Amino acid sequence: MLAAITALFLSAQAPDTLDASVVHAARHISPATETASREKILRSSSLADAIRDFSGIQLRDYGGLGGLKSVNVRSLGSAHTAVFLDGVPIDNAQNMQPDLGRIDAEDLESIELFQGQKSELLQSAREYGSASSLHLRTAIPTGRKTSLRLRGGSFGTFSPSASLEGPVGRFRARARLGADIAGGSYPFRVQDTVMRRENGDIKAIRASAGAWFTPENGRYEAAVRYYGSERGIPGPVYRQSPLYTLSLDRQADRNLAVQASGEQALSPSLRLLLRGRYSRDVLEYLDISEQDPSISAEWDYDLRSAYLSGALGGQARPWLHLGAAVDAQAEKLSGTVPASRKTLFAAASAAVLKGPWRASASLQSLLTDDSYRFLSPSLLVDWHPREDWEFGALVKRSCRLPSFNDLYYTNVSVRELRPEQVWQTAARWCWDRTYASWHFRCREELYHNRVKDKLIAVPNGSLFRWSMYNLSQVLIFGDEISAEAAYASGPWSAGATARYSWQWAREKDSAMQIPYIPLHSASFNLSCAYGRLRLDVRGFLTGSRLTLASSRPEYRLPPWTTWDAALGWNASERLRLSIDVKNILNEQYQLVQGYPMPGLNVLAGLTAAF
Repeated sequence: MLAAITALFLSAQAPDTLDASVVHAARHISPATETASREKILRSSSLADAIRDFSGIQLRDYGGLGGLKSVNVRSLGSAHTAVFLDGVPIDNAQNMQPDLGRIDAEDLESIELFQGQKSELLQSAREYGSASSLHLRTAIPTGRKTSLRLRGGSFGTFSPSASLEGPVGRFRARARLGADIAGGSYPFRVQDTVMRRENGDIKAIRASAGAWFTPENGRYEAAVRYYGSERGIPGPVYRQSPLYTLSLDRQADRNLAVQASGEQALSPSLRLLLRGRYSRDVLEYLDISEQDPSISAEWDYDLRSAYLSGALGGQARPWLHLGAAVDAQAEKLSGTVPASRKTLFAAASAAVLKGPWRASASLQSLLTDDSYRFLSPSLLVDWHPREDWEFGALVKRSCRLPSFNDLYYTNVSVRELRPEQVWQTAARWCWDRTYASWHFRCREELYHNRVKDKLIAVPNGSLFRWSMYNLSQVLIFGDEISAEAAYASGPWSAGATARYSWQWAREKDSAMQIPYIPLHSASFNLSCAYGRLRLDVRGFLTGSRLTLASSRPEYRLPPWTTWDAALGWNASERLRLSIDVKNILNEQYQLVQGYPMPGLNVLAGLTAAF
């Protein structure tokens, strides 16, 4: 496929230079639904905090600094959201939901959430097949700098980090070392009883090094990252017999990943992209009996993963853009539960641009070593009747393979689970206008997802033994509305953003919402800045949710509302002070049943650059 595309481009009469306006438009056929700039990322306490107010997502958080954090987009489940770091996927076949709490957001340039399809002139085959994708882009160093960040606050939290960046010969490089330490003990209330969340401590270390080389018409980068942690797993909280203690389970993680990518122009109208990654994830879980803490069992998991990708893309005609890509991924899990999977992805795409119209079509083929085949077609159409108005539509098919954790469990034979299959359709409009010192933006997107053989997990005794089964069909209808206003004049700036999501997600012929999906949710953000001082206030509202497909009151989580405030002061160009106050009203709530979230908590930070 790549050879055929190369021949087509080289045989075509290529222009001396690419039409910049056409290329720009082609790259924005499917704009990111939500984005977070570097300024917003630096104001956030974590990656999960930076994307909390994105429309259409439910952030799953098991509480505290060490609790697993994953994102569920439009009721499809976290495994349908692929996470890419500098264009390279960082999820794996073991659990298919990378813990966002492990990713250091401090070096990120931007975060983009794409619904349905990311339409670019050049992308890997893997990127074409996900129902949604979260793209993290690392900032390239611009000069020589040494920085130090210290953060600390409630529940014994302390997070220091230091970095060194600058030119090294013809390269630009950065090295960073950081740690996360927290006692993780916080009070919470169950009805009229005040309890305390225990065994939520964590000690983690992060280390990374990266290098960038940007010659004319090219970009090359490489990075190595290490993450190691030892933490308690507090487990769910529930009223039970005094004979049972709360969970004393422990977990240790060690992850090493090396990745590299290169992009280069082969001609004025053709570009080549190569990417690769190798990672090793070691997990050790100590399962301690609640009835008798002297009895324990240890589960070991060692996952090795290799990924390679090659892609070609460019301008075959002034109005036509073509792309093709092939990816290969091999994963092997050893230890207590052995498993392996090899997957081949191939994709082709075409984009047509005629006046105010843009259209993009792609087809991805997936093949696994156990002979599973799947085709993921997609079609996107955009219409720009005026510069400040945009209309668009999407149709796409995608799938989600069962993870190793879905298929294999301790003392349980291999499960017969079918892959999930999803059809997505969506239509949107957007109005974006600037008047003097004011900027306004309004957006709405209506969508419908039809999921066949949706995978459902129900706890069954312990974290490592779950009941897994397929639902025949789930229907999801949704509406996302957002409105933004911003003002800037002289030293003053202010802004307000409101987002609302309505999601109707039910099994076919059922009258009940599927578990953990609220019918209504909303977020608000108010900001005001004068000179080097900035105040942000954010509110989050989530309606009631079911934890099981049952109308009984014990399976319903009540609605909740929280408010956060953040104050930042750039004392100078080299010194920044900040303070975050989360859950100001001390709301008692749960994102996942049995995992109470912290009440009022404070995090202060200092960042210095030399």
